[in-house]
Order: sequence, then structure tokens, then C-alpha cells
Amino acid sequence: MRTTIKIRLLIGLVFSLSAASAFADGWDPISTAGATNGIADTRHNMTVSYSSGGHVMDGFRNDYGGVCIYCHTPHGANKQIQAPLWNRTVSYGNYMIYDKPTTLMRPVDQPGPSSLTCLSCHDGTIAIDSVLNMPFAGRSPDNSGANNNELGTSNTAFLDSWASNPAGLATANNHLALGFEFGGNPGPGPSTPGCAHCHNGSPNGFTVPVPDFRAFMLGTDLRNEHPVGITFPDTYTPATDFNEPDVKLPGKMAFFDTNGNSYADKDEVRLYDSGNGYKVECASCHDPHGVESGGVGTGTRFSPSFLRVNNGIAGSHAGTTGIVSHGASALCLTCHTK
Repeated sequence: MRTTIKIRLLIGLVFSLSAASAFADGWDPISTAGATNGIADTRHNMTVSYSSGGHVMDGFRNDYGGVCIYCHTPHGANKQIQAPLWNRTVSYGNYMIYDKPTTLMRPVDQPGPSSLTCLSCHDGTIAIDSVLNMPFAGRSPDNSGANNNELGTSNTAFLDSWASNPAGLATANNHLALGFEFGGNPGPGPSTPGCAHCHNGSPNGFTVPVPDFRAFMLGTDLRNEHPVGITFPDTYTPATDFNEPDVKLPGKMAFFDTNGNSYADKDEVRLYDSGNGYKVECASCHDPHGVESGGVGTGTRFSPSFLRVNNGIAGSHAGTTGIVSHGASALCLTCHTK
């Protein structure tokens, strides 16, 4: 199976992209996503419509023909998570969490809803096309007689009911997860390869570069990641080493209102309250739709890695052209007083 997948992807790359293709600056030098003008021009566009070679992926995930459908649905959303009209399978949430409480002095819990949404792709256990409602008549659970799982693993039989992708490549049994191959941590399973089969930083024999996705493959062991599900301090003195959020909305969120408009703008760090106090979650620092580095409405390129605030960009680094720096450690110092 390894050889078959590698050959299929290699053939698609060779014939769909020329070696002379100019890769636009992105999160790294070889990304074809321009990271401007909305989510459609970012790597979170699973149709890969920003690239002339996007159809190469049609053998490895269902191409639903739209950007939003991979995460959201107007009807029949996932009832197992408090997330806006969520259309994806989510994990049971059994993660190994940051285990240094003496350095934090705050309770650490399992990731909350505003992390589980991100982890439904980034923990590598769920297929990237694992939606509850497919587009078009006859593709929703109510019409097809089949359904996907709201929790746990993907129902591949339901995903296989997607007839074909625009390139005519069937995806049966090839619904890849954002993980390492053949069950390695964080792999999608014992018999199905993950995206890292090719997106692993090695040449793989390809004639064109393949983006390296390993930094985005978090797995289920989160002990070496910035803690999520951790309660933010509720007292603020020189001894706490934390800044106090400007606006607090109990039961919803707190945020650092840098422009003073009393609204949680995309480029402002926030904390989420799901009932047990304000907590740091993935979406505290990241916006999955992209944030203009020069400020909302400026049309500038997005901050790297979907960050709300970036930690300073050296202009000489490849792939950073057009990104506005927010200063050294700007994101960290939003919350931390050092």
C-alpha cells in the first residue's frame, strides 16, 4: 500500500505541476497558499483550490468542493461539542496533558471545546474529510441512510459513499488523517497511512517540493505543547507573572482588548469559559481562518501558523515577505509578564 500511494501521488505531482512552478510565499517557502484574502487562500482550504495541482489530493480525501463544509454545516451539526455548527467528528478527548503543575500553579484539565475542534484534525486520529453532512442532495445522513460518528473514529463506509472527486480519483479506504503513517504516534490507525507519508520533510523522490506538515501533527500526547485546558489566573499581582484581560464575559470569554472597542477582534488573544473559569485553549492564540498581520481590514498577509499575534518576523526568513512583525515575543507577552 505504501508503494501504491507514493506512486499515485508522484504521478499526480509530476503531471500537474511543472518543476519551474513558482511557489508563493506562505507559512514556509514552498507553500502555494498566498495567505491573504480569507481562508480560501490558506492551507485550511482542504479543496486546495489555491493551487493548480490541488487535484493531486483527490485520491486521499473527499473533495467536497467548498471550504467551509470541512468544519461547519448549517443544519445537523455535531451535538457532542459546544462549537459553532460543527460538522466534523471529534475525539473522545483522552489526551496526555501538560504534567508540570508545579510550574503553573493552576489546574490543568483536558482540552476544552475551543481546542477539541482544532485537535479533530491536528491530533492525527480522525480523517481530514470526516464530516457529518456532505454537500448536495442524498449526501446527508438523513437522506443516505448512513451516518458518520460524532465522537471517536471516522465511519469510512459513510465517507466512501462520496462517489468521486473532480479528478475522477476514488478515495475509498484512503481517507487520510494529519498524522504519521501506519499507526505511529500520532497515526490514524494500524493500516492506513497518514499525511506524513509524504509531508515529512524528506524529498521522497518527488521532482517538486512537498510541504512539511510535521510541525502541525500534535498527536494525543500534549505534554510537550503549550498547555491547553489550563485555568488562567484570577488574581493579578507582580507575583502571578500574568496580565489581566481587559474584558471579561463570564460563561463566554475574556480577552485582551488592544484597540479598546470592547469586541473580541480576530487579532486579540482570548480565554474561553465553558463553565469552569477562563481557560487557555488552541483558539486563544490561533484563528483558523487567518489574521491579517497588519491589522484587521489592512489586506496584509496573515500571521504565520494562523496566529492572532505573531512573535516577530525576521524579514530575511524565507516565506515572510509581506508579513508585518508584531515585535519579539509579542504573543507571549500578551498574557505573560516577564
